[in-house]
Amino acid sequence: MKKLTVWVTSCGRIEYLKDTIESFIKYCTYPNYEMIIIESQMTEISKKFFNLEKIKEKETSEYILNLQERFPQVKFKIFIQPHKALGQVYDQLLKETGDYFVSIEDDLVTVCDPKDQFIDGIKMLDKDPKLLGIRIDLRDDTVYEGCSRFPETHQIDDIKYVVWKDWCSGGAQIMDARKVKAIGGYKTDHEPHLYIQTEHDQSAKMKTAGMYTAISLKYGGFLKHIGQYGVQGGDRTWTVVGYEDLANSGYCGNGSKKTQRKFSRDDLLKQRRDNGKP
Repeated sequence: MKKLTVWVTSCGRIEYLKDTIESFIKYCTYPNYEMIIIESQMTEISKKFFNLEKIKEKETSEYILNLQERFPQVKFKIFIQPHKALGQVYDQLLKETGDYFVSIEDDLVTVCDPKDQFIDGIKMLDKDPKLLGIRIDLRDDTVYEGCSRFPETHQIDDIKYVVWKDWCSGGAQIMDARKVKAIGGYKTDHEPHLYIQTEHDQSAKMKTAGMYTAISLKYGGFLKHIGQYGVQGGDRTWTVVGYEDLANSGYCGNGSKKTQRKFSRDDLLKQRRDNGKP
């Protein structure tokens, strides 16, 4: 099978990072992957826009440096370095990557074996010259053929997929590294704190090249968020609660265990608060 590089970007949030790395290794049976981890340590600039109470640099670095001994079956590349703009970090990762990569960040945990999604995803990327990447986080029954959100549907072999016009800067995508390199890699000239700007920059770069990303209708995804807040403090409570509900309702993997969702967004948030969770 073709080689896949797993990107993990970290900034000292060890309580998330351990679950992210170890759940992937636990579930993934795809036989040909490596893992690149970049641990970004705080600088005087980055300290201004990170919640420093959540960051444990020493413990995180020690954990990362012991991974190869603990998991000898996985090839690791480890970089511990001062914090840089996101686009610069991604370009650094891109230079270390072969033909395909998946970015899982430090707070995306694996909930089922991604092997089949990797195999089909690489097939899709190879056969569709305009396809840059495929979302692989959990997706619900609002994504379907002919839906108003994604009205354009394509098909390769038995895989139908809807076209998505945005290129997310963060995790939860399998990407064709060759195509990313061909359009010039990542935008690296914005300020380090403008995390969201990377998404806008990358979407514009992709559209200019006449390319797009996709969501497969064959699979429900295999990743869910566990971090209530993004690395720069954005509230993702609904994302965390929503992904948890999707995973519990059988939407992961090929979605064969899907059940009718019983709760609205507000119901899910209320249920979380009633259980003593923020």
